[in-house]
Amino acid sequence: MTEKRQEPPTHPGALTKRRPFDRRRFMRGAGLAIAAAAAGETLFPARPRRARASAPNDNIVRVLGVTNGMPNSWQEFEKDTGLKVEWTPLGDDIGIFLHEMIANDAGDHYDVVTSLSGTYEMLIDQDLLLPIDTAKLSHWAGTPQIVRDAAPSSPNGKNVWGMPFQINADAFAYFWKDLGEPNAPAEVSWKLLFDDERTKGKVALDIGLFSIPYCAIYLKYHKIVDIKDIATMTKSECESVADYLIERKKAGQFRTLYKSFDEQVQLLENREVLAISCWEPATRAAQAKGMDVAHAYTIEGYDKWSQNLMIPAAAKNRGTVDKSMALIDWFMGGAYAAEKSSQDGYLTARADLGITYAQQHGWPAEKVAAIQATVDKMNVKFKKDLYWDPGYTPSLEFYEQAAARFRN
Repeated sequence: MTEKRQEPPTHPGALTKRRPFDRRRFMRGAGLAIAAAAAGETLFPARPRRARASAPNDNIVRVLGVTNGMPNSWQEFEKDTGLKVEWTPLGDDIGIFLHEMIANDAGDHYDVVTSLSGTYEMLIDQDLLLPIDTAKLSHWAGTPQIVRDAAPSSPNGKNVWGMPFQINADAFAYFWKDLGEPNAPAEVSWKLLFDDERTKGKVALDIGLFSIPYCAIYLKYHKIVDIKDIATMTKSECESVADYLIERKKAGQFRTLYKSFDEQVQLLENREVLAISCWEPATRAAQAKGMDVAHAYTIEGYDKWSQNLMIPAAAKNRGTVDKSMALIDWFMGGAYAAEKSSQDGYLTARADLGITYAQQHGWPAEKVAAIQATVDKMNVKFKKDLYWDPGYTPSLEFYEQAAARFRN
């Protein structure tokens, strides 16, 4: 199949060279991802349930969305917009999401879909997405450069294909007092995970493919392995990373490989490890129990990612685009920003509005400070070069194969 557009979109984590969409290659990659999900390797594995096709005259916005993207309550959204939301949860597995969109026609049933960066290219090639009219978003004008950089868009900025609503730069958690390391925001090295006598036998890693790029951050920065681009590693580069991980595994560096978010939290709360590659909310859950654990500011860099809200092209024919836009605009507002930044440490499209919201609603000073700390954290972490997670890459099978070899 040839490309349908002369103007390919770009993104900090987008592929450096676009290739025409190949359904066979996609199904192979998606099959690997689905097999991994069946083995419990995604953070929130879930099989979506089919929603009804939304009608123009109802007041429901139907969303196929990543599980942790929902606010704690829809009450404020309903009050602000007069709309209701039916959110069908989907894990953050790219293969499953693309399968739903391309093979199962999810756009015929949902008004908004969410996914990690990178997937939009394939969906645009298939005419499955609508560009977002940012002029109709009341909060777009004040979005910071980090958000605009993360937003999937055409090179000339004419079309924006997705709106980031959760952004972070992930690293690892470590017990800083036990290790004699500085507490965050002082910088530490990924060496704590991969090659440190103090943590030997007391490290946990993700059982899925995330351990490959995480280790590549350390190896590339310190020139232990020659890697051109962590986001689009070749087969030989992935194999070299797996070789290093296997060597460290044989040396007894790793205690366990976890499958779920709950396992991350449990490993920290039970002090079974001294360092663990994990999502920041897991670190925060342990901190809430009074544990001396920090989420690392690193010397080398981070896994920088964004979850994006996108509008299926079929929404235009159904006449539901206005509802889709109302949801996206609300996610850019202060109520959602205040919750996500203070609770999970995630940046949203307008985190500054979260500060304003918290102040106007009488939130305690420590909550306001937590939102400000998230903004400050992002301004520091996103200055590091390494690396934007593309979400989906044509070489996905190489990452999967490398992870399976390390795991087995």
